[in-house]
Amino acid sequence: MSRIPLGHEPPPMPVLSYFRHPKNWLIPSVVLTAALFVITVIFTGSVADPAADLRHAPIGVVTSDKGDIGDRVMAGIVDRPQQPSEAVSWQRFDTVEAATAAIAVNELFAAIVLPEDYTAKLGSLLGPDPQRPEITVLTNPGAGTMAAEIGNQIAEAAARGGSAAAAGQLLAHAPGAISPANAVLLADPVTVVHHQALPFGDRTGNGMTAFFYALLLMMVGFLGANVVNGLVDAELGFGPTEIGPKRRMLAPRRITRLGTYVTKCLTLAIASVPAATAILAASVFVLDLDLPHCGVLWLFSLLAINAIGAGTLAVVTLLGPIGIVVSMVFFIGWSIPVSGGAIPQQAMPPFWRFLGSFEPMRAVADGVRAIIYFDAHADAGLDRALVLLVIGLFAGLALGLLGNLFYDRRGLHRIHPKAIAHIQEFLHRVPQHKDPTAPEASGSQPATTPVS
Repeated sequence: MSRIPLGHEPPPMPVLSYFRHPKNWLIPSVVLTAALFVITVIFTGSVADPAADLRHAPIGVVTSDKGDIGDRVMAGIVDRPQQPSEAVSWQRFDTVEAATAAIAVNELFAAIVLPEDYTAKLGSLLGPDPQRPEITVLTNPGAGTMAAEIGNQIAEAAARGGSAAAAGQLLAHAPGAISPANAVLLADPVTVVHHQALPFGDRTGNGMTAFFYALLLMMVGFLGANVVNGLVDAELGFGPTEIGPKRRMLAPRRITRLGTYVTKCLTLAIASVPAATAILAASVFVLDLDLPHCGVLWLFSLLAINAIGAGTLAVVTLLGPIGIVVSMVFFIGWSIPVSGGAIPQQAMPPFWRFLGSFEPMRAVADGVRAIIYFDAHADAGLDRALVLLVIGLFAGLALGLLGNLFYDRRGLHRIHPKAIAHIQEFLHRVPQHKDPTAPEASGSQPATTPVS
């Protein structure tokens, strides 16, 4: 490569000359295509067929019936063959209070409640003064829109089906003829009403605000880490700062990879405080969302942002630009669809449920949901969320610290210390030519572009 005399500018490189080397355009195409292929499979696969993939949807059943038909109906509902197999996990409770307490910690999608007069009113459908029994379905909108809808549909269908079977048995053993009006009632013998088991705020997005709040925290952790990564590198002289047509390149500083990673993590930790505050303030004061326990939610947000950010920074600092893609796939592409925020885990295929067991957004969504909808109960998912996020935070820090320390010990510098010394010596020796269109350099870090 011939040297260009100082004061002379080389001619611009022809654009098409960049594409003469296939790796320049082939590698970005392959990386992007592979990442999007994997993300597409995970995103669309999680919602391909929820009805067929449904497993162990938790539905409660409780009878207050003073007669004997209620117990038989409840037993029939629980023992009835399911399609698909094990689609529902029926859970029997002795009292309505016990079922309500289970919903209060998000253990049920819904619950069927047979009333005290169930046997009496069902039997009245054979007589001259028929009265349909009223079955209550206790709903749980805090479980999420799809989870609540699945629970409501299963509970109502089971209540109607079980009651219709019981009415058919009554009709089969009826002592005499049944009037046409009674026959119509026996074909549809119950009224099903839906009641929210617990108070639920109006501005909760039908159980979706927790998912979107968790999504914001994930985006702040992931995007914040990438922004901090670039800004810190620019201030340390490892990358340029470009704003519009202006470009600033500081002289590189002598700092280890480990020190750089620690600096980035501390910078993100500082930035997470106003970021979490801004999200909470906008949600409460601008959007007027129903967000109880704001203090707990704010602290949880700090933990979530830093857990995601520490892991993202570890991957990016160890792998470089390709780490952005890898972290995007893990923290965003794989994490969002299996979080359980929009689609319950019980309605996903087995592999997707496996991903949800360790992907970080599952923990973030469960924690936010418990705080917003379930009075910050630990048993509603908050304890598991805290444990997983703390583990994730320490795992991310361990990966970043140990990985960068290994690079330092092996002498894998970002810029060799001798090269940094030569650059700084060169900048102090070569006079800086004034350019009226260039920004002023300030302090001990003059603006410069390395010359090769």
